[in-house]
Amino acid sequence: MRIRVWIAVMFLVLANTVFGVGADIHEQVAPTSTQDQAQDTARAQDTTRPKASSKTLKILPSDVRVLIDISGSMKKTDPQNLRKPALDLIVRLLPDKSRAGVWIFGNDVNMLVPHNTVDANWRKQAAPNAKKINSIALYTNIGKALDEVSFDRKNLSQDYKTHIILLTDGVVDISKEAVDNIKERQRILTDVLPGLKNAGYIVHTIALSADADTDLLKKISVATDGVFTTAHSADELTSTFLKIFDQAVPAERVPLENNGFLVDDSVKEFTALIFRKPGVEKTVILAPDGKEYSATNPQDGINWYRTSQYDLITADTPKAGQWKIKTEITPQSRITVVSNLQLVMQSLKNNIHSNDSLALNYSFQENNKTVTNVDFLNLLETNVIIVKEGSKENTALTLEMPAPPADGIYHQSLSSFAEVGDYEVHVYVDGKTFKREFKHSLSVRDSLLTVNKSNSTAADGKITYSYKVSADEKLVNLSKTKLTAAVKNSKNNNSDRELELIDGNHWEFAFSPEQTAEYHISFHALGEMVEGDEFDESVNAETFSYQEKAIQVKPPEPVAPTKVETPAPVKLPTSTPDVGSNKVLYVAIAVGNLLIIALGYFAYRMFFGSKVKDELAELEKTLTMDAKPGTAKVADKNSSGKMKINLNEEKPANIPMNEATSMDTLFPLDDMEDET
Repeated sequence: MRIRVWIAVMFLVLANTVFGVGADIHEQVAPTSTQDQAQDTARAQDTTRPKASSKTLKILPSDVRVLIDISGSMKKTDPQNLRKPALDLIVRLLPDKSRAGVWIFGNDVNMLVPHNTVDANWRKQAAPNAKKINSIALYTNIGKALDEVSFDRKNLSQDYKTHIILLTDGVVDISKEAVDNIKERQRILTDVLPGLKNAGYIVHTIALSADADTDLLKKISVATDGVFTTAHSADELTSTFLKIFDQAVPAERVPLENNGFLVDDSVKEFTALIFRKPGVEKTVILAPDGKEYSATNPQDGINWYRTSQYDLITADTPKAGQWKIKTEITPQSRITVVSNLQLVMQSLKNNIHSNDSLALNYSFQENNKTVTNVDFLNLLETNVIIVKEGSKENTALTLEMPAPPADGIYHQSLSSFAEVGDYEVHVYVDGKTFKREFKHSLSVRDSLLTVNKSNSTAADGKITYSYKVSADEKLVNLSKTKLTAAVKNSKNNNSDRELELIDGNHWEFAFSPEQTAEYHISFHALGEMVEGDEFDESVNAETFSYQEKAIQVKPPEPVAPTKVETPAPVKLPTSTPDVGSNKVLYVAIAVGNLLIIALGYFAYRMFFGSKVKDELAELEKTLTMDAKPGTAKVADKNSSGKMKINLNEEKPANIPMNEATSMDTLFPLDDMEDET
């Protein structure tokens, strides 16, 4: 009897374990409701649904600081004082919320227009002050001028992109003693220039004479990634200033095509700068409704400013549609707009080396949010025209992508800069109902560094990228030059390494990428030229994508299934939740435990079967013995002839079991703990 109780208890414990495990599994992997599953599936399949971009190209407002040479030599190089109208135009074109100031210098440096935030009051003060420019100063103290204009170099604001525009016609001239002038020039290169670069200023320089120190001006601009240009005569000052202004204060434009331009519904204001051809007295524009304008019209929001060279026309809330210009105009003319739908172009490099590529990163922003709508982006067509100064041929490109970028930001590059020289890059975006243009000027020059590259692949598939960097020993003092290799990748895992000069004439660098990313390799040289001038140059060596190879895991050999006779399936309680594919797991666990019970029972029979038989035989012998008087165990047969056994007064049979073979020892249920 006790054996049966033990078996029953064991069965209950195992059953509790089975369903307890099932409950635990259900808690961990219980599927969501049918509605939730449907929503998840729909989201996974909806690949065309536009998402809000988590990235936004941020274009900082400009801080423009203009330095104008007023030394006595300017009387010859700018006899008509065309610096005045050139500066006047810049003042009028500066956008609101930018910052600006104007300084004049000779031996001393004086502020002509206070450095402040640009607004209507600032322009009102700046315009008349531009007329005070003269040519009466002694000397040309370029170093002091740069020191004064960079007054905040120790804590330059990161909320603005700060540009310095330096106009001069001469050389460093602070004394009658040549030695003093040489020392000052060297101070500019070794002290002033590194300070400007490290602080983050971009210095653009304009030489207004063939006698200007163009070598110094170039070095200042190139080191700070500014633009150097020459105005070959005072007549070119306005267009030269305008070219530099476009670099310092890039503005959104609409294309000017066939003397017309398209204004879409998003445009809140346009500014038309129209340069007339010689002999043309005034400009006439035609609105989409056919109305003509040639002067200020406050009722229609038209404001007009005219000089002998150009017309500057501003229209507030202009009518949408095609506008026409009924005047012969020059190529310098442009239409800039203020719009709720902006083409935002990340700042481009002003100086690159031959065969380098120019990275274009741009997006459209509507109300300051990046547009990611796939239907909108699919309509965009982007074309680029690259114009090399002095060349009659232009390069036209169509930029294509397999699909619009998910974050709305386009990343493309231009590589049509094999020859040294000055270039203009025009980017045109046609959105069918609107058009935008972006213009950029840059200089392409030879590098002092030459990079030879190669790569090799090992037997295990590991790729090693190798570079050999050299320079012309006739130009560069290699022993006084430090070269640093920089590795950057799109996972922001970057590293720099200073290289050792090998054999006195070159440097070598090799590395193997370890993670999937886009890599950019560059080298930075800081040293001396043979003639003693310091140089600071960077060169882009290579940009490539690396795909980490997945580790191939050999699948296990298939095992032939063993045919097992499966008992009848166990029906789970109706209260068990529907867990889909886990039901099979529960049934398998239950069947397995039943098999364990059966095996336990057979093991018990195997170990104790013979002893139990002996005990049962002894019990039978006892029952069949002749009873003593008063204690008879066998009664007379009943009427049916069957024997009746009366055990009411008999003591229980004594089945001897020693301690080693007791059931408590073999099946210690009282000491078992439920693992569940």
